Amino acid sequence: MKTEHNRAAGISRLLAIDTSTAMLTVALSIEGELIAERSSMAERNHSIQLLPEIETLLGEAGLAPSELDAVAVGTGPGSYTGVRIGVTVAKTFAWALGIPVVGVSGLEALALGDSVLTGRDAAAGEEECWFIPLLDARRKQAYCAVYASAGEVWHTVVKDGIRILEDWLESLADGIDGRGRDGGIPLRLVFGGETAGFRETIESWSSRSVPGVRLDIRASEIGAASVAKLAWRRLANGDTDDMHGLVPNYTQLAEAEVKLLLKEKRGGEPFGAN
Repeated sequence: MKTEHNRAAGISRLLAIDTSTAMLTVALSIEGELIAERSSMAERNHSIQLLPEIETLLGEAGLAPSELDAVAVGTGPGSYTGVRIGVTVAKTFAWALGIPVVGVSGLEALALGDSVLTGRDAAAGEEECWFIPLLDARRKQAYCAVYASAGEVWHTVVKDGIRILEDWLESLADGIDGRGRDGGIPLRLVFGGETAGFRETIESWSSRSVPGVRLDIRASEIGAASVAKLAWRRLANGDTDDMHGLVPNYTQLAEAEVKLLLKEKRGGEPFGAN
């Protein structure tokens, strides 16, 4: 991490934020090292709790907002309103302080956190393991992706998307078109995140389609520490986002927007009577 910091154009103090789920999480990382992290169950109160949490975090570290060098934020997918709040606050910090903003995938941060918990974070010499983060998108759907850890290499196997999990798992049984390192699924799969509603589906699929694969299913949360790690990797390559162009990754239109578009297509008044 020190090497990554040294390549990050003199950036030292990084604030990381994620509000894409019911969990609100903020972290302070200095020179690539985690200094502090605060996480709390915010439910629908992200807009009320986020700024006080940041103020407390920085206050405990003895820093003023003006001393920050960059801000990172999980851009989703996840809660429509929650993601907007986090991204808006991050962009506001960047604009007001004149510092870079870095957006990262919340799903990748979730997967990276699970890799640390399983001792697979940059574990040299180990076989490939797939981390499959899940966030419940309702109606049997999940925001999901596949990230792989193999030795010191971390890479994306399947990009973030919203999928009917039961159908999507069938394609996993085929190794996602052979994108595993050895042309198929590795010997270990770790499902993490909001897994409670999908456990039965995952276990049934595993016993039927990939009986020889070691399966871990865990409930886990996105941590701002992982958002910071991913942001340092981007900063190390001089990679930041335009503060005006950075937008949330909704993956799909919000339900209200879908209804609005349907109404307009049918010739109804978008803001009028039903």
